[in-house]
Amino acid sequence: MSAIRQALESVRERTLQLTAPLSADALTRQHSPLMSPIVWDLGHIAAFEDLWLVESLGEASDESGLDESGLEETYDAFRTPRSERGALDLPDGRTAAAHMAAIRDVSLARLESIDLTAANRLLQDGFVYGMVRQHEAQHQETILQTIQLMESEPYEPAERLPLPEPDIIVSGQAARERIRVPGGPFDLGALPGGFTYDNERPRQAVEVAEFELARYPVSNADYLEFMRDGGYADRALWTDEGWEWKESEGLVAPLFWQPDESDEAEGRGWSRRTSLGLEALRLDHPVIHVCWYEADAYARYRDCRLPSETEWEKAAAWDPEAGQSRRYPWGSAWPDVDLANLDQLGFGVAPLGAYSAGASALGFEQMMGDVWEWTSDTFTGYSGFESFPYAEYSEVFFGDDYRVLRGGSWATRPSVARNTVRNWDYPKRRQIFSGIRLAKDV
Repeated sequence: MSAIRQALESVRERTLQLTAPLSADALTRQHSPLMSPIVWDLGHIAAFEDLWLVESLGEASDESGLDESGLEETYDAFRTPRSERGALDLPDGRTAAAHMAAIRDVSLARLESIDLTAANRLLQDGFVYGMVRQHEAQHQETILQTIQLMESEPYEPAERLPLPEPDIIVSGQAARERIRVPGGPFDLGALPGGFTYDNERPRQAVEVAEFELARYPVSNADYLEFMRDGGYADRALWTDEGWEWKESEGLVAPLFWQPDESDEAEGRGWSRRTSLGLEALRLDHPVIHVCWYEADAYARYRDCRLPSETEWEKAAAWDPEAGQSRRYPWGSAWPDVDLANLDQLGFGVAPLGAYSAGASALGFEQMMGDVWEWTSDTFTGYSGFESFPYAEYSEVFFGDDYRVLRGGSWATRPSVARNTVRNWDYPKRRQIFSGIRLAKDV
């Protein structure tokens, strides 16, 4: 019980830490139709916890618990799309925080009498508590996306940790190095133990053909080469849908890039706006805030492709010497600051080569953290998929509308980061912390 309590308190502490620097206006304003007002996220976090840690664990709860339709209408993501949430009658930040605290008091009081050995599937191995914790952590990343889009005021975090620098700058051909991944069987999906989402299950053996994958994510330097070589104007590189989207939006660079003529002498010509302000473009940083259409076009430019989900997971997880998969690229150790750029407080990406200690068994670096990496796959369930505990988390999104991303970003909490986690979004989305890693057939 104490571990569950500590985990819930820890994730709440971070939510409050991230939002504390924001003014009352910044919390309630809708900064972009792509994102909710931040106060809506806070209310949704509280409503979700109330639904799953209070209502679903009441005396009348059964084997399966409730479903997402039990959320009050204001905080039901399906009844009110993001673009319409700014018109809702939402509380101010102080009221939202008080409501979150009140719900937490009830859920912690109920925790004291919960039997985690009960037949209720929600309680087995503390499943429902892991779900609520990860849900809040995922909304922290959503809040950071909103802060990145915010232009009404500067953001000054309460805490910022320095990011490491590599011993040697990774550039040129070294940045584009590919490693061959042997073909053969591979166990795809969630390992036993710990919380996992339904879309990560069931674990199953799959056959993967031999392929090559880049050791590193694509750098700003290499993406800048694509731009200067006319990549955004070359119709042959883009899918029909991607070209139409690019033309309608007038895309010429990743989101948040701004021309910087004063830096032209250094060969850059661009700056990048971050949540903390404008900064010079670091050529050895992974490119970030590109949509799937841009990632796919860049891959074609390099005569490569995006990896499939299965290929990505094998490269990250497979340990050929042990003949089994790892939970994280580096093994089973909990992510820390020496292994991956996760946990938000770096507030940005780290240079290529900064996390060599976190390499996978096959030698791939920075597969966990920094940027979510687009894959070629649309989002669907694995063979034998079972929706649990509610269809609205995964199943309602299955189909051709969404592309899958893997690996987590700098804004992802360690509790949400593992080799089997599947993120998904529309192929046109760029406010997410997304980047590219290239694959190639052999």
